[in-house]
Amino acid sequence: MEIWHGLLLGFIQGATEFFPISSSGHLYLAETWLGLKPDINFTILLHIASLLAVMVVYRHDVWQLFSKAFDFKKLTSFKLEPEGVLAWQLVAATVCTVVVALLIEPYFETLLSLKWVAGTLIITGGLIVAAEKLRQTKIKEFTWGLAFLLGLVQGLAVVPGISRSGLTIAFLILVGMNRQLSVKLSFLLSIPTILGALVFMLKDQWGSLSFGVPALVGFVASFFVAWLSIVLMKSLVERRWVWFAPYCVLLGGGVLIYVIAS
Repeated sequence: MEIWHGLLLGFIQGATEFFPISSSGHLYLAETWLGLKPDINFTILLHIASLLAVMVVYRHDVWQLFSKAFDFKKLTSFKLEPEGVLAWQLVAATVCTVVVALLIEPYFETLLSLKWVAGTLIITGGLIVAAEKLRQTKIKEFTWGLAFLLGLVQGLAVVPGISRSGLTIAFLILVGMNRQLSVKLSFLLSIPTILGALVFMLKDQWGSLSFGVPALVGFVASFFVAWLSIVLMKSLVERRWVWFAPYCVLLGGGVLIYVIAS
């Protein structure tokens, strides 16, 4: 893999991980059309870049969640502060995600193809439109029930080509959550989710990791682009995030036409 390949794939990962347009789908399209097959080491680095980016942007929130969740005096008396409760809600959501992912991944892991990505991109666009058109007008708080549901919904993102951020943000907006809070919860939930994915990938790779220059270039590009994408998404969600829907539909339709014409 050339250095510019690493740069391009890092840019795509950084931009699409937190925009609701499917990082797995976009990376598959790029890798297919460029004739690339990055190894697991490169994939691990891109995941680490995404994890670091969201932790940097939300560093204050992450510290508050962690410190309040492990305030043992309040934890043992069941009187955690709101940040502590939220931290454990996100843990519960992650557990639900793992359960769903383990149950359904074997049925979907071999389905990645141009035609499949075209379909999931169109579905992602439809989810964004549905969230805006059908959303509840009464603003809801994030409850334990919603935490479990969010985790179950996020688990469906194991389907190749489905956007994790798009699915979770759309779900939260649909049920009546504040848009800014929906983005924040989705991105904070990505931290334990990406950590879990990294543990799963590293379990067979530990001790045999090796990173070339293209991978390191991809890591740097992915980190900075992901950082920018998170900041942009926080502002776009208020009015303009719905424009990701026609992008997904048009790209999916274009890929489908390409497949049919080939």
